[in-house]
This record gives sequence, structure tokens and C-alpha cells, in this order.
Amino acid sequence: MNSIPDQKPYEKTKLFLRRHGLILFFTYLWFGILVLVGLAAFYFSRDFLTLAFGINGPVLAQFLLTVYFLVIWQVLFKGLADYYLDTWIVTDHRVLEIHQIGLFKRDISELRLGKIQDVSVKIEGMMPTFFNYGDVIIQTAGVVQEFKFLEVPNPQKIKDDILRLHDNFMKEHPEGKEIHE
Repeated sequence: MNSIPDQKPYEKTKLFLRRHGLILFFTYLWFGILVLVGLAAFYFSRDFLTLAFGINGPVLAQFLLTVYFLVIWQVLFKGLADYYLDTWIVTDHRVLEIHQIGLFKRDISELRLGKIQDVSVKIEGMMPTFFNYGDVIIQTAGVVQEFKFLEVPNPQKIKDDILRLHDNFMKEHPEGKEIHE
């Protein structure tokens, strides 16, 4: 399966989450629309640039289209990196939030199951309601006071699973401390 940072030998991964697949679909759809807009602008601007400015319109239009494609390619790459590298992992002992910031920075936050105070679900809008995705928000007593699982599928089921894992952890570790021989 997927490796998690500092996994203990007694720890078992229960949930490995990413954003809903629809988010990836909309990233690709947005990219396709931007490509079509760029190609249409190139087609219509070649002759306009020649007539308006008396310069070699097709060459300038090709240059501008190339710069435009490089920019939208970078935007697509960042969107894909955010989708694939933003992950949330729930084990039977802790919750990990791995958040990719830009292309070369990653933030990893960890929460022990014993520190969970509340778990809530937030579903806003027609698309999230229809396709059953939303945010799961975990309130904690730690330094990071909120853990947010953004745009995950089946948020109510994830909330129930986290609360069940929390209850099981508290039964096995009444003081909220991990003791493993």
C-alpha cells in the first residue's frame, strides 16, 4: 500500500484519502477549455496583428501562443500535483494531513486519535451535494486546532469511521497514551 511517514510496526492504515475524482475531472476540463481558447485566439489574431500593427502577425501570434501554453501547462501541472500529493491518512493511532504547497514545499501535520474533540462534515453547493463530496473537519486539543480533509468523497462515512477509530483507541488506551510492548 502507500507508505506513511514514521509508521510504527503496530500501526495499521485504515483510510487513505484524496480529493474526489470529480475535482481531477474539472482540472482536466479547465485545461481543455484554456487550450481551445488559446487556439481560437491564435487563429483570429494572426491577421489582426499584421493589419493593426504592420508586423509579422503569424510569428508574433505563435510566440504568444507558445508563452500562453507554457503558462497553462504549469497551471495544469500544479493542479495535478496538488490533487495527487494532498493526502489524508487515518491509522488506528493517528491522523496525518499531507498538504503540498506549491511544487517544492510539503506540510505534514499529525494528530493522535486521543486528542480528537469533535468531527464535523461540511457539504456546500449543488455539485458536492449531488456527487456526495465535501470537507471533514476534525477539532483537536493540539497545536493545530483543525484538520480539514478537503473535497473528499463520502464525508459522512469518513466522519463515522474516524469517530469509530477514536472510540476504539480510547477503549484500548483509556488514558489516551500509547503503550506497546
